[in-house]
Amino acid sequence: MEQKPLFGFNEKDEIVLNFDNEIKKTKEIPFYTLLKVWIVMMIFFFLTVPVVYIRNEIYYISRDIAELRSKHEVLLEENRALKNSIELLRFKNEILDSFSVENAK
Repeated sequence: MEQKPLFGFNEKDEIVLNFDNEIKKTKEIPFYTLLKVWIVMMIFFFLTVPVVYIRNEIYYISRDIAELRSKHEVLLEENRALKNSIELLRFKNEILDSFSVENAK
């Protein structure tokens, strides 16, 4: 007659061994799955890097444009001030010339 172990010890060992074997099987990832994941990541990388680069370039170019616009506005104001100074000098020159012509007579 066969002796049965207490509390089904053999059955528990078998269940634990089966469980360990299943865990070992699920830990291994097939090469093609890794390859697919790697390819998807590279595609994502190659699609996002240019977008980020282009956005950064647009940002820096727009900063440069804003700086140039402000310099342009300053130069326009300076040009207006210089034109006013020239007009004032011409006016003074005409007045002084007319006085010098009248005084010379």
